[in-house]
Amino acid sequence: MRRTSVSLILTLCFLSSLLLSGCLEITSTSKVNTDGSVVRTVTLMGDSAEVCQGEFPIILDSSWTTKITRPSPTSRKDFTLTATRTFRDVEEMNKVLGGTFGRTLQYRFTLDKSFDWFFTVYRYKETTLPYEQYTSVPITDYLSLQELALVTQDTLGDFDKRFPLTRGDSLAMESLIPRAQEWEWRNRFEPIFSEFLIGVRIFNHSSLTSGTVESAKESLYKKSEYALDKGKIDSLRMIFKAVLKTPLVDKAWEANTRGIEEVKRRFAFEKLTNSHKFFTNVVMPGLITGSNAKKIGGNTASWQDYNEFAHRFEYTMWVESRQVNWWAVAIAFVFVVSLMAALIISVLRRRNRA
Repeated sequence: MRRTSVSLILTLCFLSSLLLSGCLEITSTSKVNTDGSVVRTVTLMGDSAEVCQGEFPIILDSSWTTKITRPSPTSRKDFTLTATRTFRDVEEMNKVLGGTFGRTLQYRFTLDKSFDWFFTVYRYKETTLPYEQYTSVPITDYLSLQELALVTQDTLGDFDKRFPLTRGDSLAMESLIPRAQEWEWRNRFEPIFSEFLIGVRIFNHSSLTSGTVESAKESLYKKSEYALDKGKIDSLRMIFKAVLKTPLVDKAWEANTRGIEEVKRRFAFEKLTNSHKFFTNVVMPGLITGSNAKKIGGNTASWQDYNEFAHRFEYTMWVESRQVNWWAVAIAFVFVVSLMAALIISVLRRRNRA
């Protein structure tokens, strides 16, 4: 397959399509080879805008072999970008796909290989790190560990069967939703407030001090709840001005425009990433003997519907397989045959002597 840069493909694709909106379906498939190398294929499917603009939460540079397809020359839907790269080992995967917090998805990989005479056992792990951008307020300030167990189980179905959901649990889930929502709002508010406070200190005006702003923090938060819920970060500037009752808020806001814009960018990354649908497949050597995947077909383990969990928590997908070492079987066969032959020859010699 001819290696083509992603930028060239996306440029050509962009010129031949109209901009649309929606969410990407991102499927990552890792084929584990017996020598420890891994063939990674990433498929991104969406409309022409999503695929052609190239706003992906992963970096696909010229080291990947890429191609783009669509159902028909006139179709603007279901464009598919397929990128493939072979990694020497999981160490190289970790370097390339480790990612950067706030800019790309982050992955961690391990592959263990052990010899068990007639079999070789492979154990592969792929961990998705949470991509929620701001967690300065611990979720345990709002939810108990038992409630967290309910949340994770509700997200992943049978992820943890130690906590079977009952009707009472369902009612508990309803009661914790407002607290979980406030936790999210608090984590959106904190970085904006912190960057605004930096701007206040940079502006350094006696009529708008950091002490005044900090004392009004709770009022600022309460008035900002609706804007935080709707993701209207720019509205907070007007809200802060109304609560603090001074036009100097504009000056302080502008004094740290760079910091506030970075918060907005990271929120946009989180929102974009959270709108995508993620699927993961792992193809193992030999026969799969264990996995936390919900679906296993042949030597392929598959995961899906883990987006919401992976948004906030680290999620590890693992699969173990066992492959027959035919060379060991052959050696054992030759050994047994040789032993039997030696016994037969020994018996025949004894008879001849008799």
